[in-house]
Amino acid sequence: MRSAMRAVALTTAVVLTVAGFASTSAAVPTSSTVAVTAGEGAAAVTPVKKRPKPTAKRLAREAALARGNRQAADLVGYLPSLYQGKWYMPRKESIRRCIMLRESHANYRVVGAGTYFGAYQMNRGLAIGATFIMQKEVRREMGKEGVRIVRALRKTNPNNWNRYWQDRAFWTIWRHGAGKGHWGGGAHSC
Repeated sequence: MRSAMRAVALTTAVVLTVAGFASTSAAVPTSSTVAVTAGEGAAAVTPVKKRPKPTAKRLAREAALARGNRQAADLVGYLPSLYQGKWYMPRKESIRRCIMLRESHANYRVVGAGTYFGAYQMNRGLAIGATFIMQKEVRREMGKEGVRIVRALRKTNPNNWNRYWQDRAFWTIWRHGAGKGHWGGGAHSC
């Protein structure tokens, strides 16, 4: 009986999956696929988000920002994140803004208590750790020049990094919410 129920659930899941793909129009691009899991007597269909492929335009823009173009050199005030890569979460931009305003009043140059640096008040160890995590992605996106820049970042405090690199370090540490504990608490919570 159980195996018959599982077979029915699996067949239903396959039909739903095929029907879901058949019903999508070729004119409407989708950014997700369907993951099927068979449960006890029923099938569950859940969307699975694919990571968007980096576009040439975004990569060229970020390479210019990484080198320190005028927008990246502006170190005071809030702007939407200059980093828009793998770890960027547009829906969490308001939280990033809140953290930045709470930690540094949106000043990328600030030094707090002598050991916390930049807009996100990262200590040196956290910032250097972020560069090691970023390096693989940077190599893929920007090549040897990007890796040279990342290695140079390790030799200086984060408040001397341009806006792009501080934003990138924030999102790399944030890691889809897994690293939010680094900015928990304070006088008011974000």
